[in-house]
Amino acid sequence: MNAPAPRTDAEQIWYLATLGRERLLRALAPLGLPAAVTHDPLSLAARVVSATPGNGMHRAGQSVLRPLFAAKTFSVTVTSDDGAVDFTGLVPALGQRTAGGATGLYAELLLFSRDGLENKAAFRLSLMPTDKKWIIDTEFQPSGHPGVQQPFASARLGRKRTVLAAFAAELDRLAAQAEQPDKDAT
Repeated sequence: MNAPAPRTDAEQIWYLATLGRERLLRALAPLGLPAAVTHDPLSLAARVVSATPGNGMHRAGQSVLRPLFAAKTFSVTVTSDDGAVDFTGLVPALGQRTAGGATGLYAELLLFSRDGLENKAAFRLSLMPTDKKWIIDTEFQPSGHPGVQQPFASARLGRKRTVLAAFAAELDRLAAQAEQPDKDAT
């Protein structure tokens, strides 16, 4: 069970274009790639995933993909007026984070529909002690660029956007599982 779960090219590309984009750009910086190559998140991520194993671009991508390979996975079905949609969720990061004197839970979430239509989403989320629900700090657009972005533990002015209850329940479950080993160790 110690072997990382294999991830599809679509999962790798979406992760590199969204949640891993900043780390990818830092990892690729020594290669001196032109802005025309690095500007579009999706095409850059696709180029990195399809790069020849062993070259600089491939090595940079593999180092950035490590959290994705260790991601927790869940499946949920969401029902709406349009019918039921099955989703696979990948959680590459989940844990306690402190920023600016505030401490809360932080999570990264990738969502894919299981019907093969590549309906996908990517979020950075937080759950502060005063929050009742997981709050969306960053939501990525289909282009890979962030549509909504605010720092972890920010003042969160205005309406707080949250993920659907089914996804929040899975994040709560995973957070509780992550806390369990700490309780057993004491």
